[in-house]
Amino acid sequence: DVGCSLRVPAAYCGVTGLRPTAGIVPNSVEPQPWDVTTVHGPVARSAADVGLMLDAMAGASASSPISFDPPWRGQLVRLIEGTRDLRDVSIGYVPDLVGLGVDPEIERVCRSAAMRLADAHAAVRETTLDLSDGCDAYQTLRGQWMVTQYQERLDRLDELGLNLAGNIRSGLTLSMRDIANAERVRADIWRRLQRYFEEFDLLLTPTVPVPPFPVEQNYPTEIGGRKLTNYTTWFASAFVISLVALPAASVPAGMTGSGLPVGLQIVGPRCAEPRILACAKMIAEMNPIGQPAAT
Repeated sequence: DVGCSLRVPAAYCGVTGLRPTAGIVPNSVEPQPWDVTTVHGPVARSAADVGLMLDAMAGASASSPISFDPPWRGQLVRLIEGTRDLRDVSIGYVPDLVGLGVDPEIERVCRSAAMRLADAHAAVRETTLDLSDGCDAYQTLRGQWMVTQYQERLDRLDELGLNLAGNIRSGLTLSMRDIANAERVRADIWRRLQRYFEEFDLLLTPTVPVPPFPVEQNYPTEIGGRKLTNYTTWFASAFVISLVALPAASVPAGMTGSGLPVGLQIVGPRCAEPRILACAKMIAEMNPIGQPAAT
């Protein structure tokens, strides 16, 4: 998961996917072992299975310089399955993190699933949080990441797919000032989210703002009539969380009227995986896949 690759496929397939806190899963196989944007994590049918898989993947490794042992080491499944309600958990629901717009049916399903957590004794309310300035910052740092990741192929860009080659070419145009400004924005968004998590334990928002689209289509070209010009823009609500390396899961929230799965993103502070997955478990139990979320 660099931008959303553990969460969006999960959202579109009606399963649960988790982007863990950077460092919980060793990153030694990557060309950039100090990178906190790229993380490895599990996708599975249930929150408990995600927890079981993460426990098998997690832990400090001498080959990974940012890795560490999570505070729940080996106990994640027990913590998830032991959760019977969300008493004393404070949850904020944000319909649109980046001001991009959200398909009305997607937003309705996600809102309903989030608000039903009050039945599990969670304190849930809609809030505002604007992370739209993270979009350009992410694109800049993604471009830098692409150049570093594919250094050996910089002279062979014409042989690569259009999306990948375009990402690398974008990175090659960056200046040191561009990168410095993006890092400044990243730091500001990190602090903004830390303040948010002083008030709320978890943040809920639609994983992606559009329903699944035909496989032949490169990317959605519009959201609610608003034209999109970049193939990554449509999943900005996921990649702004990658920008600051926080843990986030996508859990099935219900179905659209045409029977397509809808994912709800659950974000927490560092090492909040037990609470994120406990919340995912409750959402899945209240909104079993194959059923539209209650309205």
